[in-house]
Amino acid sequence: MHARSIQHNAASCDASSTHSTATPTAKKGSFEMLAVLLPLVFLASPLLRVASAQLVDLQPVYTGPTIAPLGCHRRLYTYRVTQSDLQGRECWDFVSVWSCWGRCDSSEISDWKFPYKRSFHPVCVHAQRQPTVATLKNCHPEADDSIRKYNYMEAINCHCHTCSTEDTSCEAPANNGLDESKSVKVLALTNDDSGALDY
Repeated sequence: MHARSIQHNAASCDASSTHSTATPTAKKGSFEMLAVLLPLVFLASPLLRVASAQLVDLQPVYTGPTIAPLGCHRRLYTYRVTQSDLQGRECWDFVSVWSCWGRCDSSEISDWKFPYKRSFHPVCVHAQRQPTVATLKNCHPEADDSIRKYNYMEAINCHCHTCSTEDTSCEAPANNGLDESKSVKVLALTNDDSGALDY
């Protein structure tokens, strides 16, 4: 046992002496290796963030005019979400949601039947969605933990398709103005019962 420890110490001394007498060329090679590895780690860091969990703390995002080509694509919208428990204590935060936005071409001639218009032209809607959870950070100190989490659906990608009222609000907004300063929508939920709301 004692002999092994002596041999180990001797090997450690040999290794340290070898390390201390390393040539400048070897040290230069290690610096070159670090210079190559650091940019690779920096470039890979966004991919690591994308692969993180679905539970996110979202910061307010400005939803100003979008500069994008014509067509159907994703756009980030910001909402002020408020949830309250049975005692009226609230949690709120700004939540940024990927949704679909854009135009779709159609050769359809609309069928007018007064006073209604029947139309089956394609609109920009989600092709795939995924459930996402946001943590509301601005909470009453005694608020129930169940209202700190906000569950919603987010568009993964978009395409032009006939609008379905099963999962999309197909009507045009009541105020279709382009006033971007009023682009934050207030959505108030009571408990987890949001089935009656038409998004």
